[in-house]
Amino acid sequence: MSRFPSRGMAVLAAFFLVALSGCASIGPGKIVSERTGYNASITESWKQQILLNIVKIRYVEPLFFVDVGDIVAAHSMETGANVGFSRSMFDLSGTGDSSKLDLGVSGRYTDRPTITYRPLTGTAFRKGVIAPIPARNLLLGLDSGISARFLFTLSVRGINGLRNEAHLPGAHVQGDSSFQRVVEILSQLQILDAVHVASREPDPGQEPCLSLVLGGRRPTAEASGLIRELQDLLDLDPGRDEYAVTSGSLHQGRDVVALQTYSLMQILAAVAARVQVPQDDLDAGRAIPGVPVSEDTAMLDRIAVQSSPEKPGEAFAAVQYRGHWFWIDDHSLETKRVFSFIMLAFTLLEDDRAFNAPQLTIPTQ
Repeated sequence: MSRFPSRGMAVLAAFFLVALSGCASIGPGKIVSERTGYNASITESWKQQILLNIVKIRYVEPLFFVDVGDIVAAHSMETGANVGFSRSMFDLSGTGDSSKLDLGVSGRYTDRPTITYRPLTGTAFRKGVIAPIPARNLLLGLDSGISARFLFTLSVRGINGLRNEAHLPGAHVQGDSSFQRVVEILSQLQILDAVHVASREPDPGQEPCLSLVLGGRRPTAEASGLIRELQDLLDLDPGRDEYAVTSGSLHQGRDVVALQTYSLMQILAAVAARVQVPQDDLDAGRAIPGVPVSEDTAMLDRIAVQSSPEKPGEAFAAVQYRGHWFWIDDHSLETKRVFSFIMLAFTLLEDDRAFNAPQLTIPTQ
């Protein structure tokens, strides 16, 4: 009687057990690959969505945003193996070997991602896109180190009556040179660590009162000179170093800094005015004209959203619209910085909705 089948069965059984142990868990590997993948995919889709809406403004098309709600990625893997051995007492085949060895392997992998989308409509659209960005959020961004040059040039319409540029339907209004100088001074004071935001205890039921603090404990001679120039431009009391910040378009007193902010829609319109629209669409009246290039708006005029009939090779973001490709060159750092700020602006919006962070659920077995 041969013992080879029994030995072979033991070897094969051990082989299957080792193979199954290698597939015992898929969870850790999926977290590494999918978290990075979803991050990149959502970021890319947001870039394309913002670029698309910027282009649509030039074609007088309605804005529309779709947010990613929940992400539920369910994975399961089932594996199995069986080994059977039988031996008959009677050899009917005449071969002298009545042993039988049965082997079986089974496996099943299931991937069921569920992604929900949430259109930005109603109150969420009004507060998020049409309403001005809250001045309080801008100040918090300024205090956290975000460049005043970006925050104020792109988001502030006026400071104590000094006007930024405005792009209106059919007209472009140049900004005051004094406004641009104020923005430049604030940027320099940031570098010198001579501008800060202070918060005061509010009355019951009220938001914290924010104020702009100039100078610090030991301002340098350079900082002191810039502060005096800023106080003169904004008509502020030179005997103070702290000024309350309020929302408004007019000068409200020598101890107050009044900020009038843009809405996200106005920020998008300012960028849309610099989009390179095909001349045929402009001549046919399908798109509105852009803004003329001016040295007074140097930062915005360096924005380069290009168009071409063919899909670009290297692009930071690209969308196809009305038979043309609109894209941002991946080497245009100034445009990428402005575009990334627009994405950041979504986090500066006032939103009273309950926030549901995207969730990733990976059950494994």
